[in-house]
Formats: sequence, C-alpha cells, structure tokens
Amino acid sequence: MAKALDSRLKRIAAVGDRSMTYIAAFPCATGIVMCADTLETEGDYKNYVEKLSVIDDLSYPLAVGGAGVGDLIDCSIDEIIERASAERPKTKKDLKLLIKNALKKIYEEDLPTLVIPKQFRTPQLLVSAKTDEGFVIFHTQGRRVLAEVEKAIIGYGTKYNNELLKRLHRPSLSMQQAVLLGVYLVSQSKKLDEGVGGTTRVAVVTQNGSWFDDPAYIGNSEARIAEFLRLTDDLFLSSVDISIPPSSLPTILEEFGKNVAQLREKYLSVTAALSFERVLTDPNYRGEPYPKIFPGATVSFGFTMPTVREQTPEETARNREMFRAMRESHNRLAASQFAAMIAGRQPLYLGKERIQVRGAAGPIPESASS
Repeated sequence: MAKALDSRLKRIAAVGDRSMTYIAAFPCATGIVMCADTLETEGDYKNYVEKLSVIDDLSYPLAVGGAGVGDLIDCSIDEIIERASAERPKTKKDLKLLIKNALKKIYEEDLPTLVIPKQFRTPQLLVSAKTDEGFVIFHTQGRRVLAEVEKAIIGYGTKYNNELLKRLHRPSLSMQQAVLLGVYLVSQSKKLDEGVGGTTRVAVVTQNGSWFDDPAYIGNSEARIAEFLRLTDDLFLSSVDISIPPSSLPTILEEFGKNVAQLREKYLSVTAALSFERVLTDPNYRGEPYPKIFPGATVSFGFTMPTVREQTPEETARNREMFRAMRESHNRLAASQFAAMIAGRQPLYLGKERIQVRGAAGPIPESASS
C-alpha cells in the first residue's frame, strides 16, 4: 500500500505541487454556496472524485471542500463532519475550535501513518456553516485555521478567478443566482486551468441544513448559462458600439428581450420537468433547498414538456377560498370525532392542539380544536 501511495505521489510531483482543483465558497442572501469541479489528475491518470462533502442528514448545516492530496483531505473532512454532527457548535468561535481540534487529531494521529512528503502536507479546506451567530466560512491551510473569510477560492485561486468572483458576487444575490454564479465560475476554470474538469458539483448551506444540489439541474444550468451568455455578449457589443445609429437601438433591444423571454420559457419548462421527475423517481427526494421556479407558478403537464405560467389574481383568490373551505370542513369533522370520543367521560385536560392537513400544497395549520 505504501508503495502504491509513493507511486501516486511521484505522479503528482511530476506535474507540480499546485492543487489541480477549483473550489469556491461565498455567501448569498439566504445562505452559502460552494462549487467545485470533480476531476482528479495525477500525471496521465484522470479520475472522478467528490471534492465537496455535506452533513446530509440535516443535523447541522455544514459543508466542506478540500484541495490537496486526497488521503489527507478525506480524513480531515471526515473528522470535521463527524465532530460537527455530534457537537453542533452554536457559535463561530466554537466551530473554529472544533475545526482546529479535528485537524490537530489528524496531524498527530493519522498523518504519521500516511506516506506523504512534507511538500504535500499543507492541503487547504473551506468550511461553510450556519451557527446561531449566522453564516460563516473558515479557510484552513495545513493544520492552521485561518481567519473567517467573506468568500474564497482554493486550488486555482488565480488572479483571474478571484477577480471574476469579485466582479460578479454580491452578498444580496438570491440562492438561485448564487448557484448559477458558482456554475459559471467553475465552467470558466474548466476552460482556463489545467487539470480542472469533470462535472460541476454544488453544495448549499441554508438555515435548515446542507444540501447537494441536483446534478441534473446543475448540468442543465451549465447549458442555460452558455445560451444566455451568447445573448448578453451580443448585447454588450451592440451597446458599446456607438457607430450603430441611435434609431437602430430600439430594434436591437426588442430582439434581445424577445430572445431572452423565449429562453426563459424554455428553461422554466426544463426545470419543472427535472423537479417533477425527482418527485416520481428519487426515493430520497426531500424537496428543493431553495426556489427554482418563481413562487405562485402554475405548472401544467401534458404529453410534451410542461408549461409554467404565473397565477392570475382570480386563481389565487379561488385557491385560497378552496383551502379555507377544506380547513373549515376538516375542523368540523375533527370536533365531532373528538366529542364522540369523550362522550360520557370527564376530561382531565382539554388543550389547544393544532390539526394539520398535508397535501401537495404542504402543511395547512388549522384553528384550535374545541
């Protein structure tokens, strides 16, 4: 085993000691987005590898990504996730101490058993989490836990990649916008940085937990971004080209608006189809971690792709009336059943319990029973 690991390290050394990976983490309005490539390159060898990990049972909102030698990265991530899931640190200080203690254990107990030369013993990690004090991103290098960062790139943290993140990122981005930004950033690194490739992986940290985004949705988002960029690139060049007569600009803008609307309609249908397919085929599907279609959308399914449209005010009012009637009917039924159950008995406690009806629209809170 040691001989195989030594051979692997020699292959890494043959192409230099820079981490051939791209991982970024940055905040948005409702959480943190992490994005990464999935290609591991060791000389002439290319493998698929997961570079992001999450606590997927929703016990604690935390995601981790690592760049460096896989053996050391994997045991470091496993130790952090195991401790965070058990301890659930409430403050940023507690989380930082947890990471520090996890790395201390790895470097003192696990590293001596790994045949890793010194130049490969300083991997980098990005740890994103939600504590009681808010969202936080910690950057580690080797066994050191560096200061909290607003956003960061590890692996190929080149000047170009950092400037691109700086130009496009805003903390006020919605979660979907931030995810699409992450997909775009990884796609750019794939084009420019040697050894970065494979499928794009995205993890999100929200108030309720950490999630891997749907790979099919992320793959489709890459195609979506490429199509929209072609439109915006053309508009950019036309906008700055003052040799175009002012009278021609309204036509250019009208054509741009029409093409954007058509593309949005296309990808609304695709996204609805992807989510619906997961509902039908994925037994582990727990819903989407953030809205992928605008609230109040009406989705119609036929023999072809679904169609997505906004509800009219009349439809919204009618649906509210329908659910109100359902709630009242259910409460009357529940009240009569309870009365029959306690008939002839002296109740010792008559509390204010809440009744819920679960359906496609989610839980519907009822008024207190009597």
